[in-house]
Amino acid sequence: MRNKTKSIGISCLFIGIFFLAHPQAFAGWETGVKAGFDSNINRSLEDEKSDTYFSGYISFAREATGESRLDWTLAASLEGTLFASLADLNYGIVGLAPGVTFFPHPFCSINISPFVQAKAVQDSDQSAIAFGGKLGLKQQIRDNLYTGQYYIYKDSRANADTYSFTENVFGLFLGVNWTRALFTEFGYELSRGDSYRTISTTSTAVSGRGMNRRYSTTFGSDVIREDVDQHAFGINAGIDWTKSLFSHLSYTYTTIKGDLGISTSHAGFIGMGYRF
Repeated sequence: MRNKTKSIGISCLFIGIFFLAHPQAFAGWETGVKAGFDSNINRSLEDEKSDTYFSGYISFAREATGESRLDWTLAASLEGTLFASLADLNYGIVGLAPGVTFFPHPFCSINISPFVQAKAVQDSDQSAIAFGGKLGLKQQIRDNLYTGQYYIYKDSRANADTYSFTENVFGLFLGVNWTRALFTEFGYELSRGDSYRTISTTSTAVSGRGMNRRYSTTFGSDVIREDVDQHAFGINAGIDWTKSLFSHLSYTYTTIKGDLGISTSHAGFIGMGYRF
């Protein structure tokens, strides 16, 4: 939950995030760029700061083909992101996620995928190593309609304990292939775990949390870690212009609720990519 720029989260890895890619099977390399925004990049309860960012990535993915009941998958990615205002949030991230997919029925699949991620942030307190796993289910309702559900466990160990976290994520999505080139996905995600949040340096509403409170020069305020519930509603869409060239966009509305109160954010991005 508290991934330093968790909003991007949409960065990450989802990777993101939390929507799946285009449902057709794909194996190969992909590279792309995207520009995005977050209305509450500092996860503030009192003084929200918005920011925009520019990101580039390269990745390799192998999805299950469905030609056999059991198949293997692999996702590896390298991403870098620069922020317009809060440069201390600039980061690079590398991730690896092998997995296996089982097809109990031609129109139903189950994927299990452990993962590991390393993130280097310009604000070194937020640099972290994370590991966990994902269990995903997908159902092909019709040729152009599919649904899915997933569970993710993530444990992130940051240089500063305030930015470390564990989380449990439950999500579901509905996707529509309007044409062979155009698709849309709608999703909902519920997360429970630790999250960093920024508060006023004069706030005394953090009694008993001294071990998880520290001043951040990046945000210009105190940062505290607490248990929160997060709800995220989003829409993701994409279009294949050619067999290799594609574009996509995403919007997510998020609420985070903890003992200190409720914070919200609007986040999204638009991007272009190329498969080869």
